[in-house]
Amino acid sequence: MKDRVNELLRNIPVAHRVVVGVAVAAFLLLGFAFLRWVTAPTYTVLYSGLDDAGVSAAIGELETLGTPYRIEAGGSRILVPRDQLYATRASLAGAGVGGESAPQGYELLDGQGLTVSDFRQRVDYQRALEGELAKTLQAMDAVKSATVRLVMPEKQLFTDNQQPTTASVLLDTARPLNAEEVETVTFLVSSSVEGLKHSDITVADVDGQVLASPGEDGLMGAASTRRQRQTRAFEESLAGDVTRLLRSTVGDAGSSVVVRAELDYDERSSERETYEPDSAVATREQTIDEEYTGTGAVPGGIVGVDGGPLAMDGGESEYRRDEATREFGVNREVVRTTSAPGDVEKLSVAIVMDDGSLTGATVPPMEEIETLVAAALGLDAERGDEVAVSMLPFPDPADAEEPLAPSLTERLPEWIALAVLFLIALGLFVMTRKRDEKADALPAAVDERLVWGQVREEQPAASLADTAVLNLGAPDTLEEASVREQLTASVTTLVEQQPEEIAVLLRSWLADRR
Repeated sequence: MKDRVNELLRNIPVAHRVVVGVAVAAFLLLGFAFLRWVTAPTYTVLYSGLDDAGVSAAIGELETLGTPYRIEAGGSRILVPRDQLYATRASLAGAGVGGESAPQGYELLDGQGLTVSDFRQRVDYQRALEGELAKTLQAMDAVKSATVRLVMPEKQLFTDNQQPTTASVLLDTARPLNAEEVETVTFLVSSSVEGLKHSDITVADVDGQVLASPGEDGLMGAASTRRQRQTRAFEESLAGDVTRLLRSTVGDAGSSVVVRAELDYDERSSERETYEPDSAVATREQTIDEEYTGTGAVPGGIVGVDGGPLAMDGGESEYRRDEATREFGVNREVVRTTSAPGDVEKLSVAIVMDDGSLTGATVPPMEEIETLVAAALGLDAERGDEVAVSMLPFPDPADAEEPLAPSLTERLPEWIALAVLFLIALGLFVMTRKRDEKADALPAAVDERLVWGQVREEQPAASLADTAVLNLGAPDTLEEASVREQLTASVTTLVEQQPEEIAVLLRSWLADRR
């Protein structure tokens, strides 16, 4: 097998070997590059925003650990393989290198002794609470570091003299925070401190921008954003309903719908109390009847001359009192109504439809479309709802521009692969073509050599073979020599086995030459 392979390689011309070698080398090089690209680790940020001293210390520790790394952002950002991120960060943190130390929380209270003053206890507790809040905020993906400061006045005997608790938060963020994330920060802090309202919190970033300020209006931006998102979702839901309604009539590309809604987000509460006097019913009745009757009088009178009372004539006396109390119950109805925010104040619908002038589509009447849309959305004319339908020519989808072809950069890997395959196919084709040409040329060369050797029919077979061999000439290359040796042996054998047929063949060749 090895000899056969070596013989095959010797039979391939040098130029063909070069082509095949270049193709194989290019294929191996591309395969190696592709393998390196597939197996290359994905790098992620280890630390960013470090000063020169921090970067130098981190690089020294990484080289000691043997961890591969990259430096970006002008040397302030260090990247390591993603699968080694946490182990490397833990190793650097253990060595006290890179990043900032985590804020201390309740561990500050572990070292307090029995002789600690009340003031020291309050200060340590406040510092511990600030550290715990900072660690809580740093758990957010968008927050790299946080600093929390609390103002906690002493408890007063009277609540009128009690000062409110306030807080300030300074954030170093990886990206700008949206309104909802700022609201999350304020509620996290206010819910963790006793007596702290979210309206008494100030939130700012390291760039000096105030994200939330004290006061009831401090978080109005977050509430406004949330309401806008809810309004947009409501509008898109209504527009989707109308689009599905029109799709069965004008097709997918035959209409465009826009809905605008005005929603009332104010919460209202009302109470109504109604009385019905005609339906009075006695619920309680009380009657009092008093009567007194008697004769004579009580002894006594004006003191006389002798100091005794004067005699008074007796008579009859009578007393009577009647009293009646009645309570009537009246039907009384109390209705308490609370309207949830989000009531629809007004709806405006705009529809643009294909008039069919370019696409040839069948278009229903505008009045019918307006009626369908009004019924589908429940439009109320008294509320001010309106719908507008316009007919405009839509372009034919068949005439739409074809999508842009991918750029050369995007198709570069594909072109490289095709080039490698083309080189390999070209090399194999050239090798096969040359071998076929050589095989076709050898019989002609033998004929030529036999003719010019002046072979005679009367010569014996051995001398004929010798003449053919002598006139083959010196080989040009080692490959041709090997092939000619095989051909010489074949001709000799043929002459010995079929001398008559060879003689007839030689006569015909000589006749053709003449």
